[in-house]
Amino acid sequence: MSFLNPALLAAFVPLLALPLVIHLLNRHFPHRFKFSAVEHIKETMARRSWLHRWRHLILLALRTLMLALLLVAFLKPFLPKFGANPAVKTERVVLLMFDHSLSMEHKGDGPSARERAIHEAENLLNTLKPEDSANAVLIEQSPSSCFVDFSQNHAEIKRYLRALKPGLTRGDVSQANALAARLLGGLKNTGAGAEIYYLSDFQRKNWASADFTGLPPKTRLFFVDVGSRKRDNRAVLEARPSQSQMLAGDTVALEITVGNFSEHPFQDRLTVTVDRKLGLDQDLFIPPWSVSKVAVPVPVGQPGLHLCEVSLPRDALELDDRHCLALPVMEKEEVLIVSDEPPDRKGVAFFLKMALNPYEDLRGSLLPKVIPSKEISASRLAGVKKIFFTNLGRLEEEAAGALAKHLFQGAGMVYFMDGPADRQNLEALEAAMGPGTLPLRPTAWREATNALTGAQQIVKGDFKSRYLKLFRGTARQDLGLIEVYDYWQARGTGAGNVILAYGDESPAMAVCGHGLGTLLLLNFSARETASNLARQRLFPAWMQELVKMVGADEPPPTAWTVGEVAQAEIWRSDLANAEFISPLGRPVTAKNELRGERIAVSFPLDQLGFYTLGPNRPTQAFAVNPSPDEADLRPIDKEMLPTAMGDEQKAFFVGGRDDFEGLAKGEPLLHWFVLGAVVLLILESGFQLLVRRAKA
Repeated sequence: MSFLNPALLAAFVPLLALPLVIHLLNRHFPHRFKFSAVEHIKETMARRSWLHRWRHLILLALRTLMLALLLVAFLKPFLPKFGANPAVKTERVVLLMFDHSLSMEHKGDGPSARERAIHEAENLLNTLKPEDSANAVLIEQSPSSCFVDFSQNHAEIKRYLRALKPGLTRGDVSQANALAARLLGGLKNTGAGAEIYYLSDFQRKNWASADFTGLPPKTRLFFVDVGSRKRDNRAVLEARPSQSQMLAGDTVALEITVGNFSEHPFQDRLTVTVDRKLGLDQDLFIPPWSVSKVAVPVPVGQPGLHLCEVSLPRDALELDDRHCLALPVMEKEEVLIVSDEPPDRKGVAFFLKMALNPYEDLRGSLLPKVIPSKEISASRLAGVKKIFFTNLGRLEEEAAGALAKHLFQGAGMVYFMDGPADRQNLEALEAAMGPGTLPLRPTAWREATNALTGAQQIVKGDFKSRYLKLFRGTARQDLGLIEVYDYWQARGTGAGNVILAYGDESPAMAVCGHGLGTLLLLNFSARETASNLARQRLFPAWMQELVKMVGADEPPPTAWTVGEVAQAEIWRSDLANAEFISPLGRPVTAKNELRGERIAVSFPLDQLGFYTLGPNRPTQAFAVNPSPDEADLRPIDKEMLPTAMGDEQKAFFVGGRDDFEGLAKGEPLLHWFVLGAVVLLILESGFQLLVRRAKA
């Protein structure tokens, strides 16, 4: 126990002798006696009782103790709280660490956690004296502070916190602590004895890796939990198209990940809209504390850029109920099929053409065209990015050189090794590409004499490869249905990657890169007498998937995370007549760098929604979403926080105005001493009444 007025103690101690002086004076006062016989008998009986003999000493003790309690009350006694000592007259240094992450926008109990944190911060600032210094640091992806140094302008900190907009990024506690360490390091005593208050919901993803060891020693850390009691949340965590390249007329499977971070199951509808017109609904059922994936087929329509939104019904955290993505759709793509088989024969080229576009009127997104190998030239390959080879004759040296150059410039090629001339053709390609560039080397051509006993099957593969995307999970067994009768015995060279292999270790599928292009070698044939591949239902889908996977052009990301910096190259003509518009409809100040006919553009993405270029139909768009790490609102076990601190740092869990006032003034005990004095006064009055009755 300590006192706020210890200087009065020397003056009050002599007053404790006052009851003793009164007691001694009362002993010399004359007593009046009534000479009646009855009164004399009563007095004699009272003197014989112990109460009469000890009454003066008991009254002396009660009065002395009562006076002592009153005198101690004037000294303003208190109990120190949370390591503070208000009796020591020193200026306080207070640093508010304000969580400004997305999870603080949750409104589980009415107001958001951010609004409750502002209220608690104002309660704390109200306990500061004018000479006390304070500052505020925002815990967000890029932490910032209210002042560059500590200030006594407490009102400005309040205005700074009230003016905060909703937080959208994740909170980086370690980076915020590093900023706090720099601020405290500028003080005279390097922050020793400073008070750091963390106002947060302590969302586990943000706080799991929090590091406090960089803070000055002997600082006191106070944790104020402003999160709601119910922290249920549902969120769209991710949405992406199933293919990297989308062509006009395609129906793209949109792979959507939804999280249910609640103790109750979630059953409702998910809505997908394209260009704010087309709406598609998908029923969802997600068990408690689970993440579910669903695929929604979306027709992408005409060429151009399409703005897609995935949304859930609103809950207490609305900002993560919507996910945006931009879908760039290309024109129909021409695909060359190079084959030397007779054109009037329904052979491998015919089956391959039908697999790439099975519609009679070519309504599909791919436009396959069959040409003989003698037509291969640089001029014919210009403008074509995807080429299939099947049933080839011998390639001329000039044709092999044109193919190698086109591959180097970014073309994607799929080569079916289904003919006796393939060994010479691959040697010619390798000579044009450079030695040691192909992933396999054919050794001998094998033809099965008995389809029942001589068929080869695929026994192993790299199913993480993007070229086997259709065979992941339970679909892997579909590869076991493929039987190959004619193939090349071959060995791997170590260049590139072998994706599939037969039982005799011959590569069945291999890939390599050359410059910007990709060459995929398939050691089997779609010919009916060489394999049963063309009869499999997976054949058309697999061939169409390979067209998209061998593309060298990396598509731009369909979605970004808030807090990132957008970067893109825009044609000068596109940027001359338009400017980027933020999701709030305001022009964006971007950093531009001229690169010939194109301009490199970059600017921070600090809002959720679409940043678009172009007034009506956007030519460029950045879809910005919150970090999925903010969706699970469950708090970290706060008892684990002290384990991440230094040895000399002290941690306390506080909350509310009473705790903040207790830090400033301690736990006051004055009322208890006054109450004790009143109780003693009542006891004295009761004791005197008892003495009179005994005397009567």
